[in-house]
Amino acid sequence: MWKRTLLVLALALAVGVCRTSALAAPALTGAGDVRVLIVRLMPGIQTYAVATVELTNEGSRDFTPDVSRFFLTASNNERYQGTDSGSSALIGVSNAHRMLKRGDKRDYTVGFRIPDPVITGTISYEP
Repeated sequence: MWKRTLLVLALALAVGVCRTSALAAPALTGAGDVRVLIVRLMPGIQTYAVATVELTNEGSRDFTPDVSRFFLTASNNERYQGTDSGSSALIGVSNAHRMLKRGDKRDYTVGFRIPDPVITGTISYEP
C-alpha cells in the first residue's frame, strides 16, 4: 500500500515539475491589442513557438483578422510572421475567419518558426 502512495506522490511531483518548466520557458508577451495566453515550444527539424493569443479590436472599424498579420519580434529585433498551417506542429489548429467587431475579443492560435528554442520578445498584430 505504501509503495502505491509513494508512486502516486512521485508521479504528481514529476508532472508538476514538467508543467512548471514548460510554462516558464518562453518569455513572450503581447503588444498593443494582443494578450498572450499560452505559449508552447514545439521542437523538431524547425522549432515553432505556438501561441494562443487574445486579439481585441480596439480600432475604429470592424475587420477580418488574418493570422499572417501576427508578428513575433524577438529581443534582438528579428521578426517572425505568424502562420496556422504548414507544419506538423500546427496540426489541428483552426482559427476563425469571420469579422471581428469593434470592441470584441477573439482567441487565435498562431505559430512562429524560430531558429532558437530559447526566445524572448513580443507578439503584435499589424493590420
